[in-house]
Amino acid sequence: MFSFIKKRKEILILCLIFVAFLCLHLPGIHIPYHQDEYKWVEYSHPEIIPPGSVPHPPLTELIYTKIGPLVGDDNFRLIPFFFGIFNFFLLFYLVKIIFNKRTAFWAVSLFTISFYSLLASLTVDVDGAVMPFFFLLMCIGYFKWKEKTTEEKNKWKWALLMIIGAVGGFLVKVSALLPIIAIFLDYLIEREVFSDKKKVLKYLLYAFGGAITLVLVLFLAKFIFPFFNLKYSFGYWEHFATSSSFLSRGWFQTFIQFFKSILYTSPLLVIPVFFANKEIFKKTRVFYLFIIFGLIFYLFLFDFSIGALDRYFAFMVIPLCIIVGAIIVEKIKSIKDVKLPFILVATIVILIVNSLQFLSQAVPPLYPKTEWVHRILSLHWNFLYPFSGGSGPLGFYISWMFIGIMWLFGVGLFIWYFLNKERKSTVLAIIMLLGFVYNGVFIQEYLFGSTNGSAPKLVKESVEYIKNNPSVDKVVVYNDNGGWDVRGTGKYVRRLYATPQFEDSYREFFKDYFGYILYIDIPRIGSDTYYSKYFDSCSVVYKDSDKYINAEVLKCSTAGINK
Repeated sequence: MFSFIKKRKEILILCLIFVAFLCLHLPGIHIPYHQDEYKWVEYSHPEIIPPGSVPHPPLTELIYTKIGPLVGDDNFRLIPFFFGIFNFFLLFYLVKIIFNKRTAFWAVSLFTISFYSLLASLTVDVDGAVMPFFFLLMCIGYFKWKEKTTEEKNKWKWALLMIIGAVGGFLVKVSALLPIIAIFLDYLIEREVFSDKKKVLKYLLYAFGGAITLVLVLFLAKFIFPFFNLKYSFGYWEHFATSSSFLSRGWFQTFIQFFKSILYTSPLLVIPVFFANKEIFKKTRVFYLFIIFGLIFYLFLFDFSIGALDRYFAFMVIPLCIIVGAIIVEKIKSIKDVKLPFILVATIVILIVNSLQFLSQAVPPLYPKTEWVHRILSLHWNFLYPFSGGSGPLGFYISWMFIGIMWLFGVGLFIWYFLNKERKSTVLAIIMLLGFVYNGVFIQEYLFGSTNGSAPKLVKESVEYIKNNPSVDKVVVYNDNGGWDVRGTGKYVRRLYATPQFEDSYREFFKDYFGYILYIDIPRIGSDTYYSKYFDSCSVVYKDSDKYINAEVLKCSTAGINK
């Protein structure tokens, strides 16, 4: 009877966490697609983009072209969201295998409240939710296969699941090699293979055979998926390998994107990772290896400076949720371990820091980007930092003062953790509180923009004006903010990226342009640039604003040629 009650209680807890997961994600289902996101909608229309145009293995195209028409063009965020739901339950099951139910509850709770997790589960692409789905399948198969309690006659089932996860992930994106390598290396370490030269040679042959098998899978995929264009995919992959030399890469852009991904990840999922003891590290070693290999791959092996690196780094979310969940359970065994006076003081400090984002804020322009660095280094932190990306999110602002102080507070707690061994549980509890507020601010601003303004709201109202005014016949869209929605009106011309390297081509384009520009100013354009001068030469026919974000529809002509 007691076990039955306990089981019902555990189901209830999991259901409550899942309800919270749904409540946080559902408001973001219809956020406008941003830039490359709507390409996936177009891929599902062969009359727009012919089959075989996706530069990835065939399962990626199959998922969006087959499921997409079922959910409808305006509901493509449901596809990663569905995978996010699967990932929620697979994550719980995996952590229960590795540790226990309590740790599993913490892991899915972190997965639920993490902004990066929410963003990954709503981004129309495969990196945030689809790839982790196959990663979780592979990990479940791996941990069950090597579990001592698993009967020999059932091991083949878990080995098959592991293979399905590996091959399935590889047929989505070739970066699925990273978890395969991590799992293989973890197994070699556990079996102490590196202490025996014969074993090393043996497993090197296995690795070579596995690599050949995966290459054959790609070649054979053409016969199963006739639309798959392997030659096109090879050209796409080669671009990242040969687009620049190591020293001439866009290192500043790479750093900015990686830095942004760390801000998305939050102190909650970054700082506690370094608190793991030997036992936790041993059990989660494969996830540490996966993170290390992933960072080496995306930062150093290939040049992804022109790609959506912040989207690629979403691979860290699930491993970090597992590691941090285990650390929380190990360090905070009981609420009695936490010193409440310290928690009370920390709560007051965090609330004060949170209130700083409501102070008057400056909004620097997009370029020069060095201005952002100068402001940060000179401690002029009362400005808004824009978050946006090539595959989402549609831009939103967060106070840098809030971000900076919260991270400094977190680093201070990190130092205190190692200096005061008696307060470890309290320090971790404060980091959890800090992380909850930090992620809450990001989630709120991304979904609703209540503090600094909502770009989705301005897109909706601006596009409504464009749609209902016959005189607005063709529209260039700044930063593609609302690009998909303007396409729906049939008046879309092209997107405009106000960057220095494209200035000459835009000067040429606007020489003969008679039409309109939709300018939703996140991020803003500098006042002393060609773009701002051209925009000033246009007449404003529509204007709206929400907090710090402004929207304008500009009527332009050759009056701006010489600006």
